[in-house]
Amino acid sequence: MLIIFDFDDTLIDTSGAITPFKLKECLDYLVSCGLKVDGSAHQELLALNEKMARSKEAIEAFVRKYGGDSSLVAQALEKLSGPLPDDFVVPTTPNAKEILEFFKGKAHLVLVTAGKGSFQREKLKKAGIEPSVFSNMAIPEDGVKKPFYKGFLAEFSVAPDQVWVCGDRPLVDLKPAHELGMKTIHMRWGRGATAKTEDWVDYTISDLGELKRIIG
Repeated sequence: MLIIFDFDDTLIDTSGAITPFKLKECLDYLVSCGLKVDGSAHQELLALNEKMARSKEAIEAFVRKYGGDSSLVAQALEKLSGPLPDDFVVPTTPNAKEILEFFKGKAHLVLVTAGKGSFQREKLKKAGIEPSVFSNMAIPEDGVKKPFYKGFLAEFSVAPDQVWVCGDRPLVDLKPAHELGMKTIHMRWGRGATAKTEDWVDYTISDLGELKRIIG
């Protein structure tokens, strides 16, 4: 059996802890570069982020609204995936560590997460999740996960119906798995909390502890 986990807003609380901090960091940088904003800019950026599919899109829209150019956007985006403070603690979602420990040895556990490799690994460390719990990890910067899902079928010699994929974004994390015949679990967290659960999704949860009941 193979269980594939998304990372952000599945194993860790990215939207609740990391995103607000990073957006404030980006805003402070933009102001230091001379971008003229009003006093409610932080709340405006947070609200904009909730409407967008990705924080990157929120930053781009925000900078353009206040007259910034593409160069300033690029500089701000570097801050978005830059290192976190040494004392920053990344919280996990409910029962994340416990469920990884529960299934360790019972199934192959794999992490597939989109983003900048160094930043994703830093978050993993700050969340206190030991990388060795995973049989493999993939970090596609472009967010395209299907080739990795397909590759793991051969790597671990498992049939699609023996694979479970858990993530917060149905279209990004789960649809590619569904197309390959894998079982899908929608984690309602972060943006995933309000995302539409598609008819083809097999299970919906808000606590990873529920995986004991679903997968067994």
